[in-house]
Amino acid sequence: MVLLLVPGLTQAASILQASASVDDGVYSVSVDTRIGAPVATVMHTLTDYTHLTRINPDILESRILQVFNPARHRVRTLIRACILIFCRDVEQVQDVERLDDMHVVADIVPELSDFKSGTAEWKLHRLQEKTVLQFTARVEPDFWVPPIIGAWLFRRKIVSEMLVAASWMETEAAAVSRP
Repeated sequence: MVLLLVPGLTQAASILQASASVDDGVYSVSVDTRIGAPVATVMHTLTDYTHLTRINPDILESRILQVFNPARHRVRTLIRACILIFCRDVEQVQDVERLDDMHVVADIVPELSDFKSGTAEWKLHRLQEKTVLQFTARVEPDFWVPPIIGAWLFRRKIVSEMLVAASWMETEAAAVSRP
């Protein structure tokens, strides 16, 4: 009950839809999340490439390797990927482009990453003072993944990470809105 009195904590992010599949070593995921934060806050958080560690505790490091133009960057992340008892530090380099105020796309650079291929897309939609974030991704790891790591576990991990990130964005939005 006390938590209901704390500004920002009543917004509680929620997953609207989540699906995942694995086909011949290629993992695909789609997650729609309602976030109690304005679109501008969500977009700023997604494109603050040097501070991605704030929104996901599994990201150990994030930095910009190259700026192609104000909307397109090459970004490196080092991620501690754990599902069940299987953990691995994974390097991912992506060419990320902010297409507009509501849409970001990223392509993995395989020769600089621990992935053979991959793409991701973030689409934002206004829902009154909230945001619906539609996230889709397709990745093909260039390392051994235990066969037990199926679509269900992959989906569960992504959903968990999305909720953590959304909660952080809501806290940021609440801090900005306080006088």
